Amino acid sequence: MQFIYQKITDLIIEKLQKGVVPWQKTWKTAYPRNFVSNMEYKGINSLILGLSEFESNYFITFKQCKDLGGTVKRDEHSSLVVFWKPFVSFKENDIDQPTAYINFLLRYYYVFNISQCNLPDKVLKNRNIISTNPKFTEAETIINGYKNPPEISINNMIPNPRYLPRLDRVEIPSIENFHTSDDYYACLYHELAHSTGGKHRLCRKGIIDTIQFASENYSKEELIAEISSSYLCNISGIQKTIDNHSAYIANWLQVLNNDNRMILIAASQASKACDYILGTKSTNQTED
Repeated sequence: MQFIYQKITDLIIEKLQKGVVPWQKTWKTAYPRNFVSNMEYKGINSLILGLSEFESNYFITFKQCKDLGGTVKRDEHSSLVVFWKPFVSFKENDIDQPTAYINFLLRYYYVFNISQCNLPDKVLKNRNIISTNPKFTEAETIINGYKNPPEISINNMIPNPRYLPRLDRVEIPSIENFHTSDDYYACLYHELAHSTGGKHRLCRKGIIDTIQFASENYSKEELIAEISSSYLCNISGIQKTIDNHSAYIANWLQVLNNDNRMILIAASQASKACDYILGTKSTNQTED
């Protein structure tokens, strides 16, 4: 299992070292999906597959390709996909009776983009291929669609936007105090992502527990909010900017080098946070 964690972390670190922030990628095509099941890859899988530059957003396993009468092109390299496989374990309880528990084991498999494959024309024609993302959703539409939201308070007296768990309140300066409206919404999305961790929502440790600044749980919660904000910006057509790009990347390089589980767990939780805000049912393949 450590091998998978490290392999994923190495992929992300490699991009960061090149000055690319993977969770801020703007997808040119629709989000990655499986060609056979049409299931959308979420969480860390969306980040991993998003690192590729394929024209198509559809991926397929070697077996699926073969079952459809196709072949993988010569010298093509596959992409990693991970998932948590449930299994039942038993533990003796206080009265010496075995109690069943559902545990999860991290597994992985490999997929190819359909552009790396030779698939029969009749197979391609029979698929309802979604090659582009849906039209951008208005930024305010996403905010207004957040069911059971925190209070959003405009406060020009604070230096930075923040989420206050005890009050269940997001405080943010007015939009005129930001360089652009995109910057305003990116910050607001970040704080709304934090709010999904409240005890009456997704109940994340980084929000409900007392967390020390710069601790592991603090860094994890910040990464969850960063990935969530970038995802929401992407579907809103917002260009998210970073004031100090080099320092930002250096910080995340240090965090990820210290904990190879961080990116996988944070991406999974970010997917859940976005699903909560958007009111969509999570079909995330990775659970922490």
